Amino acid sequence: MKNISLFIVLLLSMGQSFGQNITDVVRWSTFDPVGTARTLGVGSSFGAMGGDFSVININPAGIADYRVSEFTLTPSLRTNKSSAFFDAEASNNNVAKKTNFGLDNIGFVFARNPGSNWTSSNFAIGYSRIADLQRNISLTGNTKGSITTYFAEQANGISPDDLDEFIAYPAYNTGAIFDFDNDNFYETDFQEPDLNVKKNQEISQSGGINELTLGWAGEYKHRMNMGFAIGIPFSSFEELKTYSESDPDDEIALFKSLEYTERLNTSGVGINFKAGFTYKIIPSVRLAGAIHSPSWYRFTDDYSTSMVYSFVDDSPKTFSYDSEEGTFDYRISSPWRALGSLGKTFRAGDIVGFVNVDVEYVDYTNASYNGAAYSVDPEEQAYTNEVNKDIIAKLGSATNVRLGTELGHKNLRLRAGYSWERTAFNADDFFNNKLSFGIGFREDDFFIDLGFRSSKYAEGYNPYVVLDPSLDPLANINSHKTRMAITLGFKF
Repeated sequence: MKNISLFIVLLLSMGQSFGQNITDVVRWSTFDPVGTARTLGVGSSFGAMGGDFSVININPAGIADYRVSEFTLTPSLRTNKSSAFFDAEASNNNVAKKTNFGLDNIGFVFARNPGSNWTSSNFAIGYSRIADLQRNISLTGNTKGSITTYFAEQANGISPDDLDEFIAYPAYNTGAIFDFDNDNFYETDFQEPDLNVKKNQEISQSGGINELTLGWAGEYKHRMNMGFAIGIPFSSFEELKTYSESDPDDEIALFKSLEYTERLNTSGVGINFKAGFTYKIIPSVRLAGAIHSPSWYRFTDDYSTSMVYSFVDDSPKTFSYDSEEGTFDYRISSPWRALGSLGKTFRAGDIVGFVNVDVEYVDYTNASYNGAAYSVDPEEQAYTNEVNKDIIAKLGSATNVRLGTELGHKNLRLRAGYSWERTAFNADDFFNNKLSFGIGFREDDFFIDLGFRSSKYAEGYNPYVVLDPSLDPLANINSHKTRMAITLGFKF
C-alpha cells in the first residue's frame, strides 16, 4: 500500500482505552484555512492578497485592502466518500458516503479611511469553518485472529476486580475472555489464534472546528499592510464505532458472535493569535508573511462502551454489558505556523486578476498534550510525559504549498487553485493534493461566488492492535472529499 506508514496506521487505530494520545494532538493541529467560496476556489492561496474575509485566517493584513464595508454569508455542501477493504480480502470493497450541509463563513468587515498616512483602518469579526471531521467508513472481510486476543492482552496480569471499565471488563463480564486457572492470565474461545475470522466495522465520525475571529488591519501610505487577529476555536468530535465478529458456518468451536461498540464525544474551546504584513515591492507585486500562534485548547471527552457476546456451552448463551459513562478533561496546544507569500496582480484592458503562492511551515513536534492539567494523579503526569515523547519521536515538520489564481473580465471572475499538504508524521511521505475551481459575479454593491474543491488520499487503519503484528487486521481506506460553497456578499 503506497504512501502509508506505520504511524498513519497507529493514528487511525482503534482508541479503545479512550486515552488521549498523539491521535488527538494531530486531529486538533490540522487546519483547513477556508471560509468563503472565493478562497475555496483559489485553493486557500490568499496570503499576499486581500479584500476577502477568509484572509483573517491566513494573513489578517489582507483585511486592510477593503475600501468599503462588507457582509458575507457562505453555506456549503461537504461530501466524504470512503472505500475500505482488508488486505486479506481486497475484493470485498465497501463504500460509505457522508454528506453534510453547513455554514462555512459569516463575516463583517467595517472599513474606514482615517486620513493622513494611514489609508485604511479596518475591523473584521466573523465565523469560519477551519476543519471538517465528517466521514463514514464501512469494513468487511476475513482476516487472521480475533479482537478477543486484544481484550486478553489488555487484561493479562490484572485481577478481574481491577479490570478497566471500558475494554477488558466488558469482555470478561460477557465471557469473551475468561480465567480458568485464576492466575490473572486470560483465555478466549479462539484456541487457534491465526484462524480466519469474519469481521465487520462501521464507523461514523462528525464534528470539526468553528472559529470566531476578531481582527484589525491597516494600510500605511498605500504600501504596507499590517494586521492581527484573535481567534476562539470551538471544537467538537463525535465518533461511533461498532465492531463485530461472527461465525456463520460454525467453523469455530463454542464461538458464535461478538459486537463491541465505542462512543466518544469530544468538545473543546481555545484561543489563538495571528499577525501578518503585506508589502508592495512595486504596485503589482506583493510580498507577505504571517505567523500563527498555537491554539491553546481545553477539551472534555465523554465516552462509553458496550459488548454483546454469544457462544455455545451446552446451549446457546448471550451476555451483554454496558459500561458506565466516563469523562476526562485535558489540554492540547497545537504548533506554531509560519506563512510566506508572493503575489502578483495584473491588468490588461478589461482583464484583471492575480497569481498567488503561499508556503506554510509547521513543526508538529511543537504541539503538546497535558493530561495532568486537571488531575493530581501521578499516573496522569507519567502518561502525559509519554505522549509528549511520542510527539517528538513520531511527528515532524511539514512544508505546505498552495498556488491560486483569479482571472476577471468585467463582472465575471474565474478561479483555480492547487495545494500540496504533507502529513504530520515524520516517517511518512504522503501528501494530500487538493484541486480547486471557482466562479464569481460582481456588481458595485453585491457579489456571488461559487467554489469547489476535490481531494483524494489513502490511509491505513487497524480496528485493533495486538502483540503479534501478523494478527493485526490492516485495512486500506481510500477517501475522496469534495466541498462546494456559495458566498453571498453585500457591500455597504
